[in-house]
Parts: sequence; structure tokens; C-alpha cells
Amino acid sequence: MLCTLCEFQVIGNVRTVQAFAGEERAVRSYKAALMKTYVNGRKAGLAKGLGLGSMHCVLFLSWALLVWFTSIVVHKNIANGGESFTTMLNVVISGL
Repeated sequence: MLCTLCEFQVIGNVRTVQAFAGEERAVRSYKAALMKTYVNGRKAGLAKGLGLGSMHCVLFLSWALLVWFTSIVVHKNIANGGESFTTMLNVVISGL
């Protein structure tokens, strides 16, 4: 928010900034405001990445467990492959 305010003020008053040779001060002010936004953006990106990565990890590990358990059920002749595949699809789709 602070960054866009600074940007609007400088862009809206370009002639005034140039007339008083305040370009360097405007650039420093904009860079400082942009740096705060950059740091917050990196923190938010890291948090989102870790959250999404851990969610995908749990999802794929649970699918792997489901496939492994289904293979054990089929191997021990508790159910046939078609029934197991149908059950596996139902579990995955219901989890969505």
C-alpha cells in the first residue's frame, strides 16, 4: 500500500519532481517502500510454499499407502483387482 502511494505521487507529479531535481530522493523513497514489500512478499511466498508442499506430501503419501494396501489385499486374495481398483478410485474421489 505504501509503495503504490509513493508511486502514484511521483508519477502524478513528474513535472514537479523533475523541476525541483528530486528524482534521486523519489527513487530512494520508492526503493525503500519497495524493499519492505519485497521482504513481506518473500515471507508470504515461503509460508505458502511450505504449506502447499506439506499438503502435497501428505496427499501423495496417503495415495501411496492406499496403493500399497490394495496390493496386499489383492495378493492375499481377499478381493480381486477390479473391486480393489474401484474401491481405490472411490476413496480418492471422495477425498477431493
